[in-house]
Amino acid sequence: MTAQELDDLYTRLCHGLTAAGEGKTPMILARLVMLMMRRSESAATCRADIDDALYGLIPEGSGDRVGYGP
Repeated sequence: MTAQELDDLYTRLCHGLTAAGEGKTPMILARLVMLMMRRSESAATCRADIDDALYGLIPEGSGDRVGYGP
């Protein structure tokens, strides 16, 4: 995927989220992630993507760490 294609897709997603409204954003993003994970050929790749997305966002000592890192 080219940088332009990535930008175009991100823009499409942002426009769709804006049109749907803030209240529906979490549901849409969760559905999108599930669809993309289903299309992935590797659980390891999905696991790494989840870890990368969570990195630095769960407070230390919260007990919610899932073994992620850079």
